[in-house]
Amino acid sequence: MSRIIKFFNVLRRNPKKSIFFSALLAGGINFVKSKYEEKQIMRAFCEEAMLYGECSKPLGEPDRHVTVLLNPAAKNGKGKIFFDRYCAPLLYLAGIKVAIVKTEHEGQARDLMEIMDNTSAVVVAGGDGTLGEVLTGLLRRVDHIDATQKLPLGILPLGSTNTAMSAVWGFRGNPKPQHLAAATMAIVHDIKRPLDVMEITPLQNPEVEAVPKPVYAASTVEWGAYRDAYERKDTYWYWSVLKKYMTYVFSSYKDITWDCSAEVEISAPCSGCSRCRMNTDHEEFKKDDTPEPLRRWWMAYLPKPQPVSGTTPDEEKVDYSSIINEDCGVLHKSTISSICDLNISTRNTPHSLGVSNYALVLKTGPPSIGVLEFIKEGWRREWNSCKNYSAETAVGEITLRPTGNTKTEKGIDRELSIDSETFEVRPMKIKMKPSAVTIFAPLSPPFNAHVG
Repeated sequence: MSRIIKFFNVLRRNPKKSIFFSALLAGGINFVKSKYEEKQIMRAFCEEAMLYGECSKPLGEPDRHVTVLLNPAAKNGKGKIFFDRYCAPLLYLAGIKVAIVKTEHEGQARDLMEIMDNTSAVVVAGGDGTLGEVLTGLLRRVDHIDATQKLPLGILPLGSTNTAMSAVWGFRGNPKPQHLAAATMAIVHDIKRPLDVMEITPLQNPEVEAVPKPVYAASTVEWGAYRDAYERKDTYWYWSVLKKYMTYVFSSYKDITWDCSAEVEISAPCSGCSRCRMNTDHEEFKKDDTPEPLRRWWMAYLPKPQPVSGTTPDEEKVDYSSIINEDCGVLHKSTISSICDLNISTRNTPHSLGVSNYALVLKTGPPSIGVLEFIKEGWRREWNSCKNYSAETAVGEITLRPTGNTKTEKGIDRELSIDSETFEVRPMKIKMKPSAVTIFAPLSPPFNAHVG
């Protein structure tokens, strides 16, 4: 007891030590409190999953089986730890058969989705890059119309960047355990909704005979100096937590993309008309020639299969043949010059939630930006996750042909990001594919946005 009294007397006589140990005690209490709340939340989710697993299912209903494409390198290796801690137990308690496939190299998730079959759903455990590979592999398939209906996607935001899922679940920055658990429970309860996707197709190069294949993404295409500076932040690791700010200081005099000049051809957004939907409707709703399985007399006593959540068996189809839109597909040519920041995004981003599902948003930065303005804007983006643009235009389709220097001083191709994945700057055509895939998630974000 005397030692404790002596310890507190020392703290009372030394203000610096008092402040230090008070801060240490407050941090410890806050850590213990957060861990206790996390444990209580996970306990509630586990009890909910267990109740689902104990429920009896209708006679003849097949067992649910999901295939998890897990990126073990997501979030610097922490993604697998979070999956084992917050997601996998809920799937097991719910009685769902789980097959986990760990991706070993870039592009493997895309290759697997091109041949994926014999599973009830595919769970994407990773970030924007893994999701982009899965979307590309799924939508490149010859039977992509049938495949997107048979293979709904469960998306667990376990990556360093989770742009699309932050808009779906209502968080910013790093997801909290309740977001990961809620995303898993959406898979358990079979809660589905459509997800809009954009198709990025490189334009044909006359010198190359191979026809370029499209790439599919859920959220953004980023090109410019801010994107390059952000990609360079790990170079300044010795600045620790300040590296994300100092990268804009040191990049302000580097050879990055200061010129995003381009010729663009854009068309106005169209919700659907006889010009743009007739061909796709013919493909989507063409009669299936596959013969129906032979029915036995005892099948009349089996329960009928349930329709997909959010739809009705006799859903009324819109007759687009009677809808006329003279502006649909009409291209308007223009030029973009003297800017260092260009962004093309869907409504699957936290700052573009009000955009229509058939429209893209073209955002351009201010022209002729100075060094101080560049650093100031970069710091603002890191501080409050808010990007400022000088112009925003809703478009239905855009063709982008860069006219500036697309080579660095060393002769290397400059780069842009498609859902946080790096690609070479090339002329490209971008268009929307509304409701291209089905995901496990509610129609509206269940959480209020927070910065994590």
